[in-house]
Parts: sequence; structure tokens; C-alpha cells
Amino acid sequence: MCIRDRTDTAQIMSDQLLSNVVILDVSKQSNYFNYFIIATGMTTQHLQSSSTEISKYLKSNDIKINHKEGLPNSGWVLLDFPDLVIHLFLEDQRENYDLESLWSKSAEILRIL
Repeated sequence: MCIRDRTDTAQIMSDQLLSNVVILDVSKQSNYFNYFIIATGMTTQHLQSSSTEISKYLKSNDIKINHKEGLPNSGWVLLDFPDLVIHLFLEDQRENYDLESLWSKSAEILRIL
């Protein structure tokens, strides 16, 4: 997955009205994946529809999902793709998990508010 794929994915997420979309380069902190994309959704239905659209977009670019975890009604959905993990949160769950602080040594590649 090239940088354009990641930034295009972040833009698709923003187009889906997900907010505070951030790409983190976690390659120096993880041996399993290189990038996180983290975003906030408005409702559980928004998380569900956004996760479906993101998966469709990446599949159309020959990037197939490895694993999906979490349920929209829990306020958190994780989409695991080769080299990339996408976290979709409701605002309260994003604050609770606080992944940006947990991975604070990672370089921020892009932020779309």
C-alpha cells in the first residue's frame, strides 16, 4: 500500500463525514503494521456505513481486509488491512482509548479535521 492509497483512504473517510481523520506512521513502534488511520463517527449507524464504504473502496483497489473487529454499537470498529489498521470511534470511545497518546511517538502523516 503506497502513501497515496492511505491519503486517498483518509479523504474517502472525510467524504463519509467522519471527523478528525488522522494517519499515524507506527512502523517504528510495531512489527505487525505500519499505519493507523483513526477517525470519529457521529452515530453507530454512521460507523457501520462508513466501515462498509471504506472496505468497498479498498477492495476496489485490490486491498482486501484481513479482519474486522468491534461492533458499531460498542462505539468502536477496527478494520485490519495489509500494512494498515483503521479505527473508527464514536467520540466518547475515541477519548477513552486515546490512541493518539498511546502511539504518541508515531509520526502524524495527515490530519483532516
